[in-house]
Formats: sequence, structure tokens, C-alpha cells
Amino acid sequence: GNLGPCMEFFSRGCEIGNQVYMMYEQTPSGVRPLDLKVLDMGMGMERNAWFSQGTNTIYDATFPDVIEKLIAKTGLKINKTLIKKYVPHAGLLNIDEVDDINKAWKTVAMRVGVGVQELREQVLPLAGLYSVAEHARALLILFSDGGLPSNVGDGYNLRVILRRALSFIDQYHWDIDLKDVMQWHAKSLKPVFPEFTANFDDACKILDNEVNKYQTSKQKSHQVISGLIQQGKKIDDKTLLTLYDSQGISPELVREEALKLKKKIDVPDDFYRRVAELHTQQGDKFQTERKEKIDFGNVAPTQVRYYEDYKKTEFIAKVIQQVGKFLLLNETYFYPTSGGQLHDVGKINDEKVVEVLKQGNLILHILGGNTVFKPGQDVRCVIDKERRLQLAQHHTTAHILNAAARRVLGSHVNQASAHKDIDKGRLDITHYKSLSDEEVKKIEEEANHIVQKHVALKKRFVERGKAEKEFGVNIYQGGVVPGKELRIVEIPGIDVEACGGTHLDNTSEAGEIRIIKTSKISDSIVRIEYVAGKAARDTDKGEQQTIEQVARLLNVSKEMIPARAQEVFEVWKNVVKKKKDIPVVFTSTEKERLTDDELLRRTATLLKTQPEHVLKTLQRFLDELKNTKA
Repeated sequence: GNLGPCMEFFSRGCEIGNQVYMMYEQTPSGVRPLDLKVLDMGMGMERNAWFSQGTNTIYDATFPDVIEKLIAKTGLKINKTLIKKYVPHAGLLNIDEVDDINKAWKTVAMRVGVGVQELREQVLPLAGLYSVAEHARALLILFSDGGLPSNVGDGYNLRVILRRALSFIDQYHWDIDLKDVMQWHAKSLKPVFPEFTANFDDACKILDNEVNKYQTSKQKSHQVISGLIQQGKKIDDKTLLTLYDSQGISPELVREEALKLKKKIDVPDDFYRRVAELHTQQGDKFQTERKEKIDFGNVAPTQVRYYEDYKKTEFIAKVIQQVGKFLLLNETYFYPTSGGQLHDVGKINDEKVVEVLKQGNLILHILGGNTVFKPGQDVRCVIDKERRLQLAQHHTTAHILNAAARRVLGSHVNQASAHKDIDKGRLDITHYKSLSDEEVKKIEEEANHIVQKHVALKKRFVERGKAEKEFGVNIYQGGVVPGKELRIVEIPGIDVEACGGTHLDNTSEAGEIRIIKTSKISDSIVRIEYVAGKAARDTDKGEQQTIEQVARLLNVSKEMIPARAQEVFEVWKNVVKKKKDIPVVFTSTEKERLTDDELLRRTATLLKTQPEHVLKTLQRFLDELKNTKA
């Protein structure tokens, strides 16, 4: 990496800031001077506040009003004289730099002039209180910025600090609601960060959901821990990590429950650092380039034309080179697989193009047959027009649905990933729980409202810095896009993203948008499967046929399907699952005036299945009832 002389600013052992003069680069063969010299300035803004105010801790300087409220709320008695003596030596208890933490406590206690037990009784509750204050602020900021607790990566660190704060509250039996602490921070920070107040309700929904999970883990912890102790199993550091990682049972809960059973458990001081390290790996990114590189030698980049007009499906190009089935043209309107969007297909002269890939700045056309083209030859290219339109509809719909979901669910919603095929599209969004039928309906209605507004899309290339300044970093919905220039796809007043896909010119061209399925695929990701345009019309026909088949199976009118399906489900549970000897008779005649789509979704919800499985699920119930009674 880079290196150079460094100057650091200290006061009484505390580093206030530093400057590194980056003058050299470290290489395998030694140090070489950098062409561009850089001053790397590090300035701890909160440390300056701490230094200038002369407070005991950085927390007292950064959010004194929150600390005061917490002290008043908890009734914590603080020996200010003792704490003032302790603070200069607090660094000796840095868990990352101490080999023997017990010995370190003894050293600090000796320097302060008190016993170890008295020092711990004074310091640890105060440290817990400061942690609650700091963690609440971090949660407010991260929730407002779209962060969600999960079991992987940064989301796991977020869950760790949330549960750590809750554990301190439980450990010291404090009457504290984290929501209140977050609100105190939001009010204090409003002049500088008004978005924290604006997004507060959404932040609270995320917090409530996570607190419910924590409470659930508390309820099961007693049974789990008592079972371990009764079996005589050793509860060591590894067991604590496993309990927290697999079941969400915090070490503080383990210690508390163990004490009730008259067993002492020691929790390592660096427990949360250890557990956070278990969940830092990220998943593989969507592969858009071929791993095997085709050697075309030193050739000019392909002139990319597919951004210019998504409706352009016929053009003349010149052959640059052919290697096997891989054909390189001087320019192309064929779209390669990238950005979660499937490639175009079509013909070059009379030869089929079965796949299109990107290799660096080259676009490779993969041929289906054995035709050999000559360098310099002019060829007529024809793209499958219907497929191109469907892919563009599904890609633009992903942007529309992302915006609609954000409007319905909250500002924390962002695109996690997406895939656009011809039969359907898939959009993964950040959200903390499964979508209800009502939420799905609202998102779909909002998406179709955007379609019906006939909004013209703006598609243009913008310098990265200018784009970020104008639109913010939320343009990176599918991840950060490389390059000095970004292609910005804007649906004015609705959505702005950096995106390289083929897009419609107007939202109205998407036609009808239908959500066909949703599922929660992780703690913080919800998957929305959808169709638009012709794919939506085909789905409508399929649903109409399914509803007619279900009506015939149940021997009722369409309006009576939900009630009769629920009746079949209840009878099946009693006769087949619970082995009750009751008559298999269906008498319900209740009607619901709904569309075919709504009838199918309603019935699927009642049967606890997906819409596409309604017919076979009911058929299975009826067959099993018939066989049981036979």
C-alpha cells in the first residue's frame, strides 16, 4: 500500500488527530515515489469535543443530554471522584490489547486506590449505560439509512449491538425503552440530521420487530439452559458462542438463568467481538462475465449501441473477428447478460445468436451453428423484438416496484438484488419481515398507479461525482457501478438509479404489473416475483384457468371458493391429522366478490400455501379424506 511520514496529535495519552503524508508506494521490489502525493488527514471530531470540554468520557461531551436522562431514568449512583481517577487508566482494560484481563483490573484498581470489586461495581454499570446510549444512536442512524439486522455481514453487527443494549437493560433491571433513547438522539440531532426524525417511525418498526425476536429468545432460554445444566454439560466459551449464534440466547441471559439454578457462568469480556467475527463474509456477486477469456488479440472496444434505443432491433455491423462460436462486431445493439438482466437473442445474417456476453470492453455474440464469418464482412443483425420488449418491461418494472415498495413499507427499503427473465422478474428488497397480503396488494396497486401516470423515463450518462451530488448514493440500488461515468435511469419524482439495462421510454409501456409471489429469504431480505406486459397477461389467463379448475373441483361458483376451501382444510385437519371420526360434509355457501387474482391469493393464504399450489393442495386434501373414510 501507500506510506509516508506521519504526525500525530496527543493530549494526555489521547490521540486527537493525525496526518499521514503519502509519498511512497510499497511494492514487492521495494519502495517507489508516488506520482501523486496525498495528505491523509484523520480528525476525530468527537474527540475534539471531549478534549475541549474536559469531560470524563467522550459520551458526556457528545450527547450529554441523553446521558443525563438515562442517569435520571435508571437512578444510577455515580462516584464522580472515583470515575475521574479511573478514566486516565481505562485504556489498560482494552480487551484487544490485554493478555490477562483479571490482572489488568487489579493494576487499575491499585492505581485508583480502591479494591477490584468496588471498581467493577462502579465502572461496569456506567459502561453499560454509556453503551446503551451509544448503541441507541448507532441504531437510529443505521435504521434511518436502510440498515437491517440479519445473520450475515454488517447486518449481524447491527443485531449484535442491538441485543447487547437490550442485555445491559435486562442485566441491570433498568426501566429503559430503547425507542425513547433513540428519540432523544433524534431530537438532539434534528438541526443537523432532520432525516432521523423524518424516518423515526420506520426505525421504530424495525426495532419493534427485532425486540420481539429478542423476547422470544429470552422465553426459550430458561428451558435450553436448564436442560444443559441438568445433563451436566459444561457451559464454556464455545457453548456460549453456539447458543448465541444458533438460537439468539445472549451470554447475559445464560448467566442469569444459570444463577437461578445456583451455577456460576463466566462470560468472556470480548464475547461480542468474537461472535461478530463469525458473520463477516459476504455472498458471491452475480456473475456477468465469462470466466474463460477468449483471446481476440489487440482489438478496439465494441461500440455499445443498445443504450441508445431499446426499440432498435435491426442494424448493420462489421465483423471484427471470430474465434470458434464467438463473434466480435465493431458495434452492437445486442444486450449482454449483465445487471441481473438476461441477454438478447436473434440472428446475424441467417445464423442464430443464442447468447451474448461481456468480456471487458468487448461484447461477444455466441453463435448456435457453424457459420464462419470473415473479418471486415458486413452483416445484418436482427434481435428478437418480443423478447427484447419483455426484458425491458421486466427491468423497468423492477425499478417501479422498488419505488412502490419503499412508499408502502418505508424508507429502509432498497434493492438487494434482481433478476429479469422473459417469463418473470425477481426483485429482492431489504425488509425485516414477510409481506402481508395487504402489503402485497398495496405495493402492486402503487406500482400500477406509477404505470398509469405515463411518466417518461430519462436515460443519460452523468459524471460519477455529479451524479452522486445530484441524486445521492441511493442510485447504487444494485450495488456500486464501476466507471467514471454512470448511466442514470430516472423515473422523475419516483426513482433514480445507476443502471446499464435496457429500459422502456415511458412507464405506461410496462402494461399491467402483477406480483405473483413473495417470500422471506433471510432475516433482512424479502423476494418479490413479478410479471409485466405479455407475461402478466399470460399469468391472468393461467389464473383464470386455475380458478375455473378449483371451482369445478369443489363444485361451487368462483365466489364461494375461499370459504369452501377453508372448510375442506378444517375437515382435513380433523379427520386426517387429528384422526377424528366426523362426517366429511361441506356446506359453506359464503361468497366473496373478488377478482380471479384476489380469489387465488385469498385461498392460498387460507390454505397456507402459494397461489400456484392451490389446486394440487385441495386435490390432495380431498384424496386423503376419501382414502381415510374408505
